[in-house]
This record gives sequence, C-alpha cells and structure tokens, in this order.
Amino acid sequence: MSLMRENLAAWVIAIAALLGAVVSLYNYVTPLTGIDGTGGALLVIVSSLILAGAAILLATCRLGTFLRRFLKFSALLDIAGTSFAAYLLETQSLLALMAVCFVAWLLMVFAHTQYSAPIAHQSKG
Repeated sequence: MSLMRENLAAWVIAIAALLGAVVSLYNYVTPLTGIDGTGGALLVIVSSLILAGAAILLATCRLGTFLRRFLKFSALLDIAGTSFAAYLLETQSLLALMAVCFVAWLLMVFAHTQYSAPIAHQSKG
C-alpha cells in the first residue's frame, strides 16, 4: 500500500513539473510577460523537465536504495531551486505548482511511515 502512495505522489510531482515547464515555456515565448527570452525563464523550463524526469523514474522503475534516495534528495533541491526562481521571476502559477510538488514530495518520502496509536492499558482494580 505504501509503495502505491509513493508512486502516486511521484506521478503528482511529474504532472505538476510538466505543467510548470508548460507555464515557463509560455512565459519564455510570450512577449508581454516581462520575462520573455530571459535566461531565468529558460532555466526554469529545464529544471522543471529534469524534475519531471526524476519523478517519472521514481514512479516507474525499480531502483536501488541509493539511487532512489539520491533522486528523492535531488528532487527536493530542484523543487526548492525552481520555487526560488519562480519567486524571483514573479510567476505565481509556477510557485503554486512547486508548492504542489513539495507536498507530494513530503507524501512520497513519508509514505512508508506508519503511525499507530498507543494502546491504552486498563488496570484491574
């Protein structure tokens, strides 16, 4: 069950990252956005596609523990960097998509954690 949650979270990251790439591509090519043709917009397109690729690998491939952890950590760095770039580029839609990615990343990382309520012990009196 937790592997299904982890894969679902990875797919959410992939979809949000691809949508982020589309938004960034629109911002890059549309003259009235104010960031058309800038290096920052181009960088965000590339970083969103890299994030989507890592998420698709996490969702579809059987990876070793080290590679899986490396991709998860790299995805977190990518989400943080893309979020910062979206903030500097004043692109609220991309910032919202990266927030979705971060929540999905948290769900993906903590999918294996199970919480159980403590058992109440009754004393015989």
